[in-house]
Formats: sequence, C-alpha cells, structure tokens
Amino acid sequence: MSPSHNRGFTLIELLVVVAILGILASIAMASYYNYLDKAKRTVSISALENLRKMIEGYAIDNGGYPQDFNFDDCTDNGKQVIDPVICSLIKMDLFSLDSYTPSDGTYTIMSRALDRNHTAIRMTGDSIVVQIP
Repeated sequence: MSPSHNRGFTLIELLVVVAILGILASIAMASYYNYLDKAKRTVSISALENLRKMIEGYAIDNGGYPQDFNFDDCTDNGKQVIDPVICSLIKMDLFSLDSYTPSDGTYTIMSRALDRNHTAIRMTGDSIVVQIP
C-alpha cells in the first residue's frame, strides 16, 4: 500500500458508531424526561403547599374552610379565598385542580401534576399525598 492511499471507515464501523450514539442519546433523553417529571411534581407540591396556607388563612379569617371553592376565580361564594395574582400563578398550567371537597372541619383537594403520568396529588388540611403510578 502506498503512503498516499488513505483508507476510510467501513460501513460496518460507521453503523456501529451510529448505533452507540443512538443508545447513548436514548439513555440521556430518558433521564432528561424523568428529571422534568420530578421537577413538575416538585413545583406542583410547592404550589399546593402555598394554596393550603391561603386556605388556612381564609379559615381563620372566616371561621371555616371554603364551602364552594371556585378554581376559576379562587373565590368562595363571591369571597376571595386567594389573592388574584397568586390565583393566576396557580393556574399557570403547573398542575390541574380536579376537585375540592369540604367535610367535617377539613377539606380535600384532588389535583394532578402535569408530568407524563399525570401523577395524582391529594391534599388535605393535614397532608399532601403523592400517588406516583
């Protein structure tokens, strides 16, 4: 072989490199999406903690929990439960508020994080329970 003759990569070598890069990319993407899901759950829980504080403040000011909490404008029969600015932040597609149920001096809010699994989050006056599928 003469020194001026350069030998390139074979098709098999190129296919092996492309396959390895594809595997590494798929592992990286899975880790990235898992990270995003965890972040969305964390933000949802933090926002619900703030929502709980505001509902507790409403209960102290009004002698009880809201009975007809409206998620659209954050009111209870016309009374503002949550500051309108904070209400708009809560509704910024961080999570979905599914239901509010007052009962016997407490309440339950069912919501879903906007991750890939739509993780269910149940909040009561005492706790927040995350139900990861």
